[in-house]
This record gives sequence, C-alpha cells and structure tokens, in this order.
Amino acid sequence: MHAEGFIQISAGARIGYTKGILWNRRVHALIDVENEIRLGSGLHLMTAPNGSGKTTLLRTLAGLSQPLCGEVKVKGSLCYIADELCCDREINVGTFFKCWFSGKLMERANELADTLRLSLNTPIGKLSRGNRQKILLIFAEVKATQNRNSVLLMDEPLTGLDAVTRQQMIDLWLSASPKTLRLVITHELESIHEANSLLTVVDGRLRHVGNREDRTWLQTYHSLHS
Repeated sequence: MHAEGFIQISAGARIGYTKGILWNRRVHALIDVENEIRLGSGLHLMTAPNGSGKTTLLRTLAGLSQPLCGEVKVKGSLCYIADELCCDREINVGTFFKCWFSGKLMERANELADTLRLSLNTPIGKLSRGNRQKILLIFAEVKATQNRNSVLLMDEPLTGLDAVTRQQMIDLWLSASPKTLRLVITHELESIHEANSLLTVVDGRLRHVGNREDRTWLQTYHSLHS
C-alpha cells in the first residue's frame, strides 16, 4: 500500500523571502497563515492578485525556499512545474520526453501528445507558448502515472492554452488517479467547475475554502475578496 500524499502548513507560518547582502538581510513577508491548512489528494486551486505570493508559496512547498517562520510539510512524490519550460530550444519534443521516460511511460507521453495535438518532431524553440505549456502538462501527468502518491505543484499551467485544450486538461485532472494531489495556480476559475478546495490570499492572509456551497469557485473567490 502507498500512503496518499498531502500538504500541511502550520498555523503561524509566514511565507516570503529575504534579500540583500549577508550582513544586511531584509525580510519581505507576503503570506501569513492563521489556521493550519492540510490538503489531501484531489484537485486544489489557488488564485490571488498578482504579487500576493502565490509562486513564492509554491516554491516554499517545493523546498526551493524556506518559510520565514512556522513549518510546511509535503508528503509524497513531489513534482514542481514552473510557469515556463527551460531547456535546450534545439531539441525536438520527442527527444525531450525520451530524456525522461521509456517503455510504458513513453507510450503514455506519446498518447497525451496525440490527444493534445502536440507534434513530437518540432524543435522546442519553434513552439508557441501554449505548445510549450503542453510539454510541461504532459511531463507532469506522466510523472503522476509513475508514482501513485504524487504531489504536483503547478504554476499557471493553463496559461496560453486554447479553450479546447484547457478543457481537455481539466477533464484529465478530474479523471486521473484519485491518489494524486494537484495544487494548481490558475486564473481560469470560470472554466473549472469541480475541485476539492480553493486557496487565496486576502490582505496578506492565506485563506482555504473546502466547501463552495451552492456557488461556483469563481463566485467563492469573489466572496472572499469582497
């Protein structure tokens, strides 16, 4: 048996960053956590105004930054997907996937590329922003297939996608393994009707809503910021 992944952020945690030279560090706090937050498997959405600390929170959960105080804990096979693909622009899409996957995992990558209408023979440098996003999305989904207790941290993965592809990805998330935890930063709440919870930042405080009642997630978001 594989224990399901989870994310836990302690009450009193503070998320932000420090800058400046070693003997003159300045602390920039972005997010305060008043109540403990725990996310289990499923689809969890995060949206908040620009500059409120969404990416900093994801990077902290990924272990790339440390919380200013308090504790964050991620249990499971972690995969952090940034908001832009960084790799050799001369290699083609198929070669990129072959660097990571083989066998059945490569078959799954090929299958998803076909579903999303992504050419495996095109050099990455010649792809549009939306098609580069498809590479990241396929990579994340194959990694989730590889590990049953996956935790996917995804920073605006739907950016640049056309409406059809966006809906295909949302449907895929909802139909994928129930043991996978996805925390997705997105501004596309009007397109997502099913999710397990919503996180947002209100006046510097992290808010978590697990029950939208009879409202849409977009309406829930607006109610928190009204």
